[in-house]
Amino acid sequence: MSEPELLQPGDYLHLIRLFVNKGDVFSIETDVPDVKRDYILEYLASVMSNPLIQAKVLSSRFAGQLFYETVGRFVLECMHQVKFASQRVSGEREQIEKTKEWSMQKKRGNWQSLVKSIADKHEEDGFDIDFLKKRFQRDGWTDPENWEMLRHEWGGALDRHVQQKMKEHLEKKKSLVAKSLQQQLGHTQKLRNEGVSEEEALQAWSMMEGQWTETEFEKKLNIVRIQNQYPEIGDVAKRMGRIADADGKDRLTTQTGRSMQLSHSSGSDIEGVGIGRDLNALMPMEWAQYTDRDMEKLFIHKYMTSKLQVFHYKSEIAKPARRLRSERASRRGPMIVCVDSSASMSGVPQKIEASLLAKLEQTAETLNRDCFLIDFSIGIHPIELRSRRQKKSMERMGMREEDQENFAKGVFPFIGGGTDAQKMLNLTFALLDNNDDRYMNADVLWITDFLIPRTDKELMLRFKEYQKTGTKFYGFKIGDGHSDWEQYFDKVYEIHYVPFRRY
Repeated sequence: MSEPELLQPGDYLHLIRLFVNKGDVFSIETDVPDVKRDYILEYLASVMSNPLIQAKVLSSRFAGQLFYETVGRFVLECMHQVKFASQRVSGEREQIEKTKEWSMQKKRGNWQSLVKSIADKHEEDGFDIDFLKKRFQRDGWTDPENWEMLRHEWGGALDRHVQQKMKEHLEKKKSLVAKSLQQQLGHTQKLRNEGVSEEEALQAWSMMEGQWTETEFEKKLNIVRIQNQYPEIGDVAKRMGRIADADGKDRLTTQTGRSMQLSHSSGSDIEGVGIGRDLNALMPMEWAQYTDRDMEKLFIHKYMTSKLQVFHYKSEIAKPARRLRSERASRRGPMIVCVDSSASMSGVPQKIEASLLAKLEQTAETLNRDCFLIDFSIGIHPIELRSRRQKKSMERMGMREEDQENFAKGVFPFIGGGTDAQKMLNLTFALLDNNDDRYMNADVLWITDFLIPRTDKELMLRFKEYQKTGTKFYGFKIGDGHSDWEQYFDKVYEIHYVPFRRY
């Protein structure tokens, strides 16, 4: 027997997001006509139709984000209540199914006690015991249609029971939510009076854990406002990323096909299949996995652990052959950001990094741009910034998932020791070579003090290869150290800071 028909959590959140972004208020009759009575939808329609709420939410992006998370948290809480109530009656749902296996003897001896026990529990849920008694009397208990009707009525009573529990929870809590929402939206006017911009508020809020405190918000705001001290942060965020556009001034070279070219041998050079990370020798099934967004993170994990299935060649000199075309470009495309989290970046550099990343996260979300973060020191930690930002928002609303390997929480884990560029470069180039066009020709940004040992010559030469096909490499150098990495970058921004004094 099925449980009450509700929308999925993402469907409710999508309706809230449409209201926040566009002011769209859905109609239950026309927009979701196939859904049975849904108290969550009725609540959302009521809240969104409130003109005072509309005026506040639609006049401020920050107010919109607070509305989205406050109301979204309540919706998810109601769904958790439904899940809990459904678990409470799961035993009865199993009993419904077991009645299909009853023998005629068991049906004859137990139908009366069964109907009575159901009525004792669910008479208030609309279970009609008198109607069913009439159907089962005399030899009615022998009719399979009557048993099917019993199962149907029993399951319907369970559905109504679960819905009622959710309704009671919603009615009990919605006044508290209204009060919380009023307090949350009140912050927007206060911040505006204090001269905090929308963008600053959004960035500071995204760094918090969802519980508003003045002191915590002030701490995050101070990190965000480092951008005022170093205007280079805003400059590099504007420069990063391009997409094809007829009015743009720059050229964006794109790949129109992929094939494998062997310099000194033919396709018969294949000797077998093995495990590794050579992207030029990947089996087709691995490429197919990476083009599937649901499987992409698994591909990256297998790449980093050298567990991809690859062809083995006698010559081992397979190289990618590209066919390229040029289009004009504007700066609104994908980004790959490499962040140095080695010990030399702790302290002030760490705060500058955090401020720049907050700016890039906000930029990526506002402009709907893909942004991949590679946190590197002696190892690498890949994070998709937009996914992480969305996941943190989900967590603030109470949607808990098992910790996932490719997501990081809070600040970067600064590790003592040196910095290894080879792993970071291998992953960067793997993303640039990706055949689904998601990060191909992305602009690459390094945030580091550039006190990084040079890696092998072959990797260094690949900088120039990617630049020829349109990729831009930018550096954001924090500190006064000297290095010769600059020659490989299109532009390097330099930040000079005063270290904290300790007495």
